[in-house]
Amino acid sequence: MRNVLLFFIVVHLSCSAAPLSFVQQADNLRLILRQADEAYYNHHSSLMSDAAYDALRSQYDRLAAEYPELASASPVGAPPSEPSNHVVHAIPILSLQKAYTDEAVETFLENCGTNLLYCVEPKIDGLTVVLSYCDGLLVQAATRGDGKTGVDVTSAILASGVVPVALTNAPAQLDVRGEVLLPFPAFEALNRRRAETGQSPLKSPRNTAAGTLNLSDYAEIANRGLAIQLFDVLATEPMPATHTEALALLESVGLPTIESRTVAASDVLSTVAALNQQRAGFLFPTDGVVIKLDDRAAFEHLGATAHHPHGALARKYKDRPVETRLLGVDWARGATGKSTPIARFEPVELQGATTQNATLHNLAHIRAMDLRIGDCIQVIRAGGAVPEIIGVCPERRTGSETPIPDPSL
Repeated sequence: MRNVLLFFIVVHLSCSAAPLSFVQQADNLRLILRQADEAYYNHHSSLMSDAAYDALRSQYDRLAAEYPELASASPVGAPPSEPSNHVVHAIPILSLQKAYTDEAVETFLENCGTNLLYCVEPKIDGLTVVLSYCDGLLVQAATRGDGKTGVDVTSAILASGVVPVALTNAPAQLDVRGEVLLPFPAFEALNRRRAETGQSPLKSPRNTAAGTLNLSDYAEIANRGLAIQLFDVLATEPMPATHTEALALLESVGLPTIESRTVAASDVLSTVAALNQQRAGFLFPTDGVVIKLDDRAAFEHLGATAHHPHGALARKYKDRPVETRLLGVDWARGATGKSTPIARFEPVELQGATTQNATLHNLAHIRAMDLRIGDCIQVIRAGGAVPEIIGVCPERRTGSETPIPDPSL
């Protein structure tokens, strides 16, 4: 009897274990996601577009859901690179769950409650910081980092002048969260100054804003024209009962606050659409719209994962992908000797331009996507400029597709 029981246990474990190919894919997904997090949060650069990152993250989440043994603790962002100026956050600074369709927003509203009020506001594409005021005085500013530990940027925030050093009629303790950004006019003025001195132009307002906080030249920080929009009260006494009241508190003490609209659930989608239409007129970069439960008790009751709260959602702007077929991958060797894979696919029209190539970053990225020669692929022009493959269509495979070889072998 004991041997029979052992046999069934072994059979059960072998049947439920993830196939080796899935284990390898999960390892590659973890690797490329960690590399992307490290670049984005610690070096203020992007290995890929948000759409490509989210596609890889969703692919990993699906694998982990089907085979729990593949799940790996994966904090938001990346741990700060320099240990000397770490700041441990009093509460985790989480990210947001994302939605790319109105149907996903409707599901979110149904899960949270269609009889409740929601706050809808622009999702600013900047650098998240946490500010701590004590008796009305700014005592600390820190980046989000991995959500648990950030980097102290108090001196840079003070030099930038984006927030008052002292508040009027503020509570004894006030911890707030916001987004440091570089408005488009300031970004253009900075690039004009760089051109006049023979410097190359900077490419991204978001990365420039984040990089500015790392400068040791405080005069340059002050001259760049950074701004901040605060959108959350993390700690104070007493805590406001609603998100609307929390934003009103920030305004009342003289802090720059996000413009938010409090609406019924039935009006959320129309408000999102209105903000999307106004996007071109914003003076700061945005990459979506945030939808958040107004009632803080209801928000807390819904709880959170290690990645995001259940009571808030980011409705992301997404480029419409175009399907084509991967014909091959060429490896381009740069001046440093590093080889970069370049995808060749059947030509497609993207925003008025014919495109047939896209960078694939590295071999780990290829393996993470499970990309094969002959695959039907989805391509976008990320940020309106760079062609990028964001996914494959495995359901369209015929069996004739072939793996992309390792060029070193």
